[in-house]
Amino acid sequence: MAKEYSELVKRAESAVASVKDPELRRAAFEKILDDLLSSPVTGASPSGRRGPVQRNAKRAFSASRSTGPRAYICEMKDDRFFEKQKTIAEVKAELANRGHHIPLTSLSGPLQKLCQAKELRRQKGGEKKKTFVYSNW
Repeated sequence: MAKEYSELVKRAESAVASVKDPELRRAAFEKILDDLLSSPVTGASPSGRRGPVQRNAKRAFSASRSTGPRAYICEMKDDRFFEKQKTIAEVKAELANRGHHIPLTSLSGPLQKLCQAKELRRQKGGEKKKTFVYSNW
């Protein structure tokens, strides 16, 4: 087990060796090591590339757990956040409260897609009627 761990650490170190910024290198190292440790199949080919079994296992794992702005907004919808009309700034603030710090510019697309899929409703609102508000149907 200790030998496997040291091998994974070496693989993570070699993956971030070309990163110049020490803070970015540390963050990338942690992410890669975490990914390697959580991988269901730890064995890999000597070239360092993932084999088909490992790639498919990773894909199946990620497909079962959605992440990203759209998934976070859907989670808020399930939590009945959109019962009252909310602006995009209120959506961003609630996501930040939940630990998801997403730029405002990255929220407009997922919100619009959810409106097109009729999962949310978008109306012109606010005092100036220049901003959109989002709510449940």
